[in-house]
Amino acid sequence: MFNNQEKHKGVLVMSYHHLTLDERESILVLRSHHLTIRNIALRLKRSPSTISRELRRLSGEYKACIAQGNYQTARTHLHKPSILSKAPAFRTKIANLILDHHWSPEQIVARLKSEHITNISFNTIYHDIEKYNLDLPFTSRGDTGIRRYLRRKGHRQYPKGSRKHATPNVPYIPTSERPAFINNRSRIGDWELDTVLGKVNEEVLVTLVERKTRYSLIGKAPHKNAVSINNTVLSLLRSVPKAFVHSITPDHGVEFLHLEEVAAELAITVYWPKPYSPQERGTNENTNGLIRDYFPRNQLIRMRSNEEVHQCQLDLNRRPRRILGYRSPYEVFFDKVLHLV
Repeated sequence: MFNNQEKHKGVLVMSYHHLTLDERESILVLRSHHLTIRNIALRLKRSPSTISRELRRLSGEYKACIAQGNYQTARTHLHKPSILSKAPAFRTKIANLILDHHWSPEQIVARLKSEHITNISFNTIYHDIEKYNLDLPFTSRGDTGIRRYLRRKGHRQYPKGSRKHATPNVPYIPTSERPAFINNRSRIGDWELDTVLGKVNEEVLVTLVERKTRYSLIGKAPHKNAVSINNTVLSLLRSVPKAFVHSITPDHGVEFLHLEEVAAELAITVYWPKPYSPQERGTNENTNGLIRDYFPRNQLIRMRSNEEVHQCQLDLNRRPRRILGYRSPYEVFFDKVLHLV
């Protein structure tokens, strides 16, 4: 019995695998000894029809190297070329959106469709990245190319008890007492607040994210203390219309425990999450993960210019989001339609 035969529901089934170069050389040798097709098939544990088809493919004398070359040539033409290979400029644009603006293939496809440019699937982009790296060269051995720039899932979690929490110097209103229209994201103007650190005792990034629109405000603070943080928060929130600033839900870090100046200056309410509960500021936590694409951990924030910080903010606010129906935060926040692709 052949090795590639299997029993399936009482029926003998022949599974098929392509002939290898070694098998083709064996066919050449056994054929030179005038063995029949059936005897060759028995020696190689192959189906007689497989051997017969192989011999018929070459006219005249059978040669293993020619047969293998023909096989490999046929395999290269077996699959259709990549759809994106027919549009090199379009392929370059996709690479730019991934590498320079950190868009995902799904976001790119959604915007292409919404702007009536083309209708391709994100699997087409993933396939081209996997097989052709969007026609971009690899820089070194082992380089995974564009694939490594695609978003990673998961967020960093801090060990319980690793950060201390003190009592804030503003009225302590827990998030459990936030009105339903804030929890339901029914209005624009409710912000989540946090910091993104580079190295310890260095400049930090202050991040504010509007809950309904996911619109982001990012600014540098010279130190991670209450005075520096408050000044940066005031500067950022004054950059948007006052009608769009109603409340803040900060992280429970000690740098936010003196927000009374901000609350009084802007006439807003501060809502406090439970300690060790980043999920109560999920929008801000997710945005901080996106910011890490621009400012990796353990890098000095002071070495990055305000222009780079502003560009990060601009990119995030113009990036289409699935939660917004693939509109960008800027479009939802300002109720404007942009042409992003």
